[in-house]
Amino acid sequence: MHSSRALLPVLGLLGTGTAWAADVDLTELKASSPIPYYSAPSWSVVGSVTPSFTDNALFSRDNRRSDFFYEPDVSVRLDGNLTDDLSYRLYARAQYDAFAREKDGNAAVARMGARLTENWDGWRFSAIYEHRYDFDGVYRDLAFTSDDVMGSVARDFRVNNVTFSPLLLLTYRFSDLAEARRWRFDALLGIEVRLDPKWSIVSTPLFEAFWFTDGLNRGRQDQIYSADIGLKYSFASNVSITTTVLYEARESNVMVRRYRDLRIGPRLDFAF
Repeated sequence: MHSSRALLPVLGLLGTGTAWAADVDLTELKASSPIPYYSAPSWSVVGSVTPSFTDNALFSRDNRRSDFFYEPDVSVRLDGNLTDDLSYRLYARAQYDAFAREKDGNAAVARMGARLTENWDGWRFSAIYEHRYDFDGVYRDLAFTSDDVMGSVARDFRVNNVTFSPLLLLTYRFSDLAEARRWRFDALLGIEVRLDPKWSIVSTPLFEAFWFTDGLNRGRQDQIYSADIGLKYSFASNVSITTTVLYEARESNVMVRRYRDLRIGPRLDFAF
């Protein structure tokens, strides 16, 4: 493993490192339970644990390596309402990838952020600020820090036993690493087909576009396409497990940054 100083040029070319080609918080797809604005703020711990197999551990075009990895993702949140329609969230979130063999793929992120959400006629409009630390290895060496400013719009549509949850998200990243500065656009569609009170079929097709603005990445443009399907079992309203097959592809005007990836594994989701 190399030191973080030696890794910085590599991270610059990758833009965001090798982990989490798509790291949108999918829990943002779902509406929060309504809280009267006069209620006290509430604390919660929300997260997931995902052991998975991937056929491209380093997100590489030419150096494909299969491996198993483990990805915990945990947030501590404080939620409250300023009015009946305006809610806020303060949060801290930790997430990492730890590979069984390909240790060069290990990476971690720590984040702190705040979100304001306006509910209007069923739509959710959010403004988000996030301060982020990206690490080489599992919280080993700090690679770079960044500040993300985001705006999103989301809504849930229910048709019989099917819930559609579209989400649009636009982000600009400020960073002390020039190569990490970029615009990012995400479009997701959460789909849940409820089979009975416990079982559901779920899918989240996703499109992402990146426009890098500085350093060695200036002028680089990437697009990520992702499709998955899974079978979800709910132990309770706040604990579920989903077995998923996901295919992801990145296109880029920098040819070496293109890749294909297949991931298979269960994900345990919880909220307390």
